[in-house]
Amino acid sequence: MIETHHVFGNYENLYGIHSKSNVGSCDNASAAIPKTAVLMLTAGMLSSVGPSRLHVELAKSLSQRGLASFRFDLSGIGESLAVGSPGSSQKRAAREVQQAMDLLELEYGYDRFMLFGLCSGADDAIVTALEDPRIVCASLMDGCGYRTNRHYAGLLLRKYFPKLLSFRKWQDYLSGLLSKSKVASSTMPQGLDIREFPSQEQALREITTLIDRGVKLRFTYTSGVIDYYSYEKQFYDMFPSFKNRAEIAVSYHPQWDHTVMLREDRHQLIENVTQWFTTKAATIESETTPSNTRDDKVVCSGGRSSQASELSSYTSVYQN
Repeated sequence: MIETHHVFGNYENLYGIHSKSNVGSCDNASAAIPKTAVLMLTAGMLSSVGPSRLHVELAKSLSQRGLASFRFDLSGIGESLAVGSPGSSQKRAAREVQQAMDLLELEYGYDRFMLFGLCSGADDAIVTALEDPRIVCASLMDGCGYRTNRHYAGLLLRKYFPKLLSFRKWQDYLSGLLSKSKVASSTMPQGLDIREFPSQEQALREITTLIDRGVKLRFTYTSGVIDYYSYEKQFYDMFPSFKNRAEIAVSYHPQWDHTVMLREDRHQLIENVTQWFTTKAATIESETTPSNTRDDKVVCSGGRSSQASELSSYTSVYQN
């Protein structure tokens, strides 16, 4: 896998790595160079490596199947410098994802993008897709979720009812009430993740807007978000109007943890995501007519365009 490192962005503060696909190399110059690439969005405060090197392994898998990818750090995370920027964190993230797409379009000629986002990366993917028509697909892992009556019932039986029968839990509870040294924060309930979920009604409108535009969405949930998502068909209980929409795919993996730490779980996730992206990319490429192809000349050894020569001082290529 050939990787190219880039410093980019409006303030040249962002750092990312482009992983070249195995299609369109000099050894296979007659093959058509795909115009679609995958962007991997920052998960929480983790760097572009991803949890347990998830993004690195996914980039390698995609490259082997003929898809290029780009993983990068949002500003203030990993290798990307923090800069003052107005607006919410999600709006800032959306602007930076768009700057990454601008770079890839200029450097390599990609004009369609598919996003992979875990946790907050899934939230950022939705916001970005709403603002940029170049995004055609998004694979969202442990994205937004909303509690249903069945979820509450299951949570009561699985999580709280066993505690009522546990002498040790009652002992800990009473000990906590009597202890004056344990002072909880008055500003945030314990155990809650910091996520900027929209209301359920707003999420419905946003997802509807995307699929009506033709964007394909894949929602994957794990046991890591059991506090708000806990059974197979919960997505369609949250959004009944999506039951017959072919643009949406949903899967639930209660055996996986939030960051897929176990190797066998991570390999299954990578295979699932790779298969979904390659299938969607093949469909998109086949539907593209010659009149939609770009005039920019893309060459071998990294696929650089003549327009991007000014950025050469910020890149280096090595064989992995």
